[in-house]
Amino acid sequence: MPLNQPQSGMLESILRGIPDFKGKRRMAKYLFQNRIRKGKDLMIIGKGDCLYKLPNLSDSLALDIFVNGIYEEETHEFLLNRIETNGLFLDLGANIGSITIPLCKKREDISCVAVEAAPWIFNYLNFNIEINGLKDRVQTVNKAITDKEGGQLPFYSPVEKFGKGSLSPLFTEEAIMVDRVTIDTLLRKFHPGKSVSMIKIDIEGFEYFAFQGGKMLLQSQHAPDIILEFVFWAEEQADVGKGAAQRLLQEWGYNLFLMDGNKLIPLEAPLIEGGGLIFASKK
Repeated sequence: MPLNQPQSGMLESILRGIPDFKGKRRMAKYLFQNRIRKGKDLMIIGKGDCLYKLPNLSDSLALDIFVNGIYEEETHEFLLNRIETNGLFLDLGANIGSITIPLCKKREDISCVAVEAAPWIFNYLNFNIEINGLKDRVQTVNKAITDKEGGQLPFYSPVEKFGKGSLSPLFTEEAIMVDRVTIDTLLRKFHPGKSVSMIKIDIEGFEYFAFQGGKMLLQSQHAPDIILEFVFWAEEQADVGKGAAQRLLQEWGYNLFLMDGNKLIPLEAPLIEGGGLIFASKK
């Protein structure tokens, strides 16, 4: 079968059409155990006619798309409603495009810069952007977001858990050298003078350094909203201390909220235990 043709059967399509429920992933793992265990380079038709080429189904990101046709649907809905008209969206740690693709297909007014450090995952990102007809509105960058511009640093990207790439050897000891870039440089290069409406960042605990490299943008009066994932052990691995990224944003005038479904719970102090999605805004 040609690589660019979706390989989903009728039963899989029915599965993705069923609303999510507790035990749905467990059921899918039983019904499609061989496909989930052995599938490589799968083409999946997701919600909104989004097409995804997935390296495998071992990672939770890929399994969510396989089971529900979309990754982190509540986050997707939040972004849909929050990004300003004709806004610029930065997807930092874009992976295969699981957030950028459905968002940009549904919001034809917005543009995006999608950044992914792992070269082999970057190939999937580019493929998915092109097959969904988004090349005109999504610019892709194969670099690691850090606090310094230029040079290289090691990046660890496990094959099976491809959604867990990191600047720390959290899931694999094998590293590849990648170029680095700062948030402020990204804007100067790709969208000089244009304001950013929203940043989504998920770089496995190294968000603090990314924010340091975006001082000009994030300290400004019209700084963008931010969604970041907090996991306490990831920041410990990054050697910055639990809650460091949130604390930095608070120092720069951001208000923090824990995202709980469609609710925003105000945080007076940074979250330092467990994990969750944090929404930060000056608005």
